[in-house]
Parts: sequence; C-alpha cells; structure tokens
Amino acid sequence: MAGRILRRARLLGVAALLLMRSTVVFLGVEIGAAVLLYVTQNVWVTLLVYPLVYLSAFFLLALLVPGVEDEPKAWAVVALITVPIGALAVLHLTYSGLDQRALHAHGREERATVTEVYWANGGADPPTHDARLADPWGRSIPGVVSGDGLKVGQTLTVTVDTEGKIPVMVGTPSTGSGKFRTAGITAGFEILFLALAVYQGTANRSAPKPTDTPKGSRKPKGVPA
Repeated sequence: MAGRILRRARLLGVAALLLMRSTVVFLGVEIGAAVLLYVTQNVWVTLLVYPLVYLSAFFLLALLVPGVEDEPKAWAVVALITVPIGALAVLHLTYSGLDQRALHAHGREERATVTEVYWANGGADPPTHDARLADPWGRSIPGVVSGDGLKVGQTLTVTVDTEGKIPVMVGTPSTGSGKFRTAGITAGFEILFLALAVYQGTANRSAPKPTDTPKGSRKPKGVPA
C-alpha cells in the first residue's frame, strides 16, 4: 500500500513539473506571438504566425499524449482539439486587447460619415460587408470598417490611431481589460486540458510494459521415454 502511494506521489510530482514547463512554453508562444503581431502590424507575419502557433500547440501536445494513434481515447481527442483552439483564442484576444489599449491611450475620436458600403471579395473566405468613411471635412479616413447595419450618409463616432498603425475602430475603445480577462479565462481552460494530457501521458510512460517471453523459456513438452 505504501509503495503504491509513493508511486502515485512520484507520478503527480513529475506531471506537475512537466505541466509547469509546458504551460510556460504554451503561454509564452501565444503571448509572444500576439505581441509580435501587434508590433509588426504586417499581414504576411499574421498569415505565418497563426498556423505556426496552431501546429506548434498540436505537435507539442501530441508529444505529451503517447499512444493516441494506437489507442485513441476520448480525453486525448478532446485535448488535441481544445488546446490548439485555445492557443489561437488566447493569441487573438491578447492581440485585440493590445490594440484596444493603444487606441484608448493615444487614439483620436472623430465624427465620421459613411461614404460607401460594399461587398468585398474574400477569396477562399466568404465575402465581407465593408464600409468606407470620411471625416467632417470630406477627407477619406484610411481603412475600412464592418458595413453591417450601416448606410451611406450615416454618421458615427470612430477612433483613429494617430500613429497610423492600428485600423480605425467604430466607437470608443476600452482599456483592453475585458479582452485580457477573457484571454485569462481561456488560458485557464487550456491549462486544464493540458494538465489532463500531461498526467495521462506521464502515467502511460511510467506504466510497466509487458515483456515478451524469451525464446526457449517454454517448458518442453513431455518426451516419451
């Protein structure tokens, strides 16, 4: 009994250490990628980073879930789906929160007029309903906003980035605290499924492996005298 408790405690200790290291790697990659996207504001970096974060989360998690290809289990399938999606959600929410905080800090509110509402070709994605805006003096405001519910000639309040890095936003931006709070909750669920994967993976690794019976170890059948 004492030996079983000791093995279980050792297993929990190893799983906890592995979870701490894996959590640092996961959240570090997600938050670091969000900061990179915010700093660069480059569409090509965006197209590269999002698939990279997803694949990194998937393959790192797969390393913690040995044998899932041979014996698929419900918990493993759920973890392999939930954690990569959670990684992308944390990245996106952190990026959006940084955008909102920057606009709140040095953005300029303006009254804008809708000058055009149109459907934009999204390529492989469905078309988007966009709108172009102009300031009270008739000068075009760079960028587009969602055209859902807008009509030509309608006036609305927008926030423009004075540094020209962040797209125009309809309304008054918050400090980003709501986005950061939601990202934290999402990260909590991600870590929960990650902990399950780490524990099960550690248990599978430490489980005794069946040994093959060596050749020649079988008792020979009786030989008649």
